Amino acid sequence: MQQQIPARRARRHRLHRGRAGFTLIELLTAVTVLVFGIGALVTIVATTAAANRLNHETALALSAAQGAIERMRGEEFSEVFARYNADEDDDPDGKATAPGAGFAVPGLAAQPGDADGLPGEIVLPADGPELWEDEDLLLFGLPRDLNLDGFVDGLDHSGDYRVLPVLVRVRWLGRTGPRQLELMTSLADL
Repeated sequence: MQQQIPARRARRHRLHRGRAGFTLIELLTAVTVLVFGIGALVTIVATTAAANRLNHETALALSAAQGAIERMRGEEFSEVFARYNADEDDDPDGKATAPGAGFAVPGLAAQPGDADGLPGEIVLPADGPELWEDEDLLLFGLPRDLNLDGFVDGLDHSGDYRVLPVLVRVRWLGRTGPRQLELMTSLADL
């Protein structure tokens, strides 16, 4: 004689068997989702860290460039060109006594091959000690009346300029490779 399981008990037995635990498929799916989630989190953290380093480098470069402009504004205006051009021979206090065109930027290294080894550079609209209004230098807005006499002429205005266009450039070797920041301004004695 076969013993029968009461119906209620059989139903409870079937329900319990269906909830006995995770199947292998469910476990693999959960692990896969977890691995992808951790991978995405690691990627976000790494990307954020790289962006923070990049922003820090850019902030250092910007601060140094703004500082260079402020130092120029603090100089006797009539001497700014002679103090910050690349020619050491026209320095107001004697040869090689002025700051010159290059400047250091704490926390940033110059790009390989940089001539003076300094990441900061002040670029004026002249290669030497002469400042010409009639130069064709669109970057500096030239030709332009630099001494404000109402004429653009072919004379040297390094001694009587009233407006001086200036480009401050910082080139450095960052964690992501060569980087550059430029600020353009005009100094004036009006």
